[in-house]
Amino acid sequence: MKTILITGGTDGMGKGVAMHFLKKGDRVIVVGSSPGKGKNFYNDAKQLGAEKRAIFLQANLSLVEENRRIVEEVKSKFQSLDMVVFCAASQKYRETSLETEEGFEFTFALYYLSRYVLSYGLKELLEKAENPVILNVCAPGMKGTINWDDIQYKNNFNSQKAMFHGSRLNDLLGVAFAQSDTEGKIKYILFNPWAVQTEGAFDAYKNPMMKSIVKIIYKITGKPVEEAIKPIIKLLENPKASLSAFKQEKEVSLTMKTFDKENAQKLFNITVQLLKGFSNENKTVEK
Repeated sequence: MKTILITGGTDGMGKGVAMHFLKKGDRVIVVGSSPGKGKNFYNDAKQLGAEKRAIFLQANLSLVEENRRIVEEVKSKFQSLDMVVFCAASQKYRETSLETEEGFEFTFALYYLSRYVLSYGLKELLEKAENPVILNVCAPGMKGTINWDDIQYKNNFNSQKAMFHGSRLNDLLGVAFAQSDTEGKIKYILFNPWAVQTEGAFDAYKNPMMKSIVKIIYKITGKPVEEAIKPIIKLLENPKASLSAFKQEKEVSLTMKTFDKENAQKLFNITVQLLKGFSNENKTVEK
């Protein structure tokens, strides 16, 4: 029996992956912010006869301290982890940046910092597994550059662009993790699901007409969750390289500029400094 941790595992693709492994007989830990959705997860697991192998951990993953708490809680309860899957994200449209009580921009904190803290924080548990793997659902294979002057994307904020920028940060997170993992035991996979028919996909648009158009497009070109997770399952069960990237089932070349090793180290150094000096004394404010 394998042990799998999934962030964002009470919704969409994350829940789809969780249900798949529960059906297989594995132990699944899902991390989410909603107690109600956690209860639904337990109910669904019970219907499968898997309630003893289903664990829900409530956490606000936009907060560094909450991620650190999850790391310590998982370490205290489990001897190893076979897989970690990052699905937690908020695509909800925002006109202004939102600062967490720790002083970080919300999208940056949830979509990048959380994955950074959990990747390195759970590394020790993963190394105790036979064939450990981390799969980061983001958007590799897309062009784009890092705004080094505004790494959190607070200025001239646009929620869609902030998510896109976060994906570029996750590209470099994968590169930096693979570079620092001298044992090379953990396989790190960056995965772009492209268009998936989830409610969250439509939250990114404020204009009702645009939202309706996107729903039509997704209905035609998007995949339902049960189809969209098939490549994820295949990659999780057959990881190969220490670092790989995929856009659906097509492998993405790591020679793209978005995977630059020097930039990955630069971002790693910046992140280390941010986490050393972050303050949790601020209140959540709109900018």
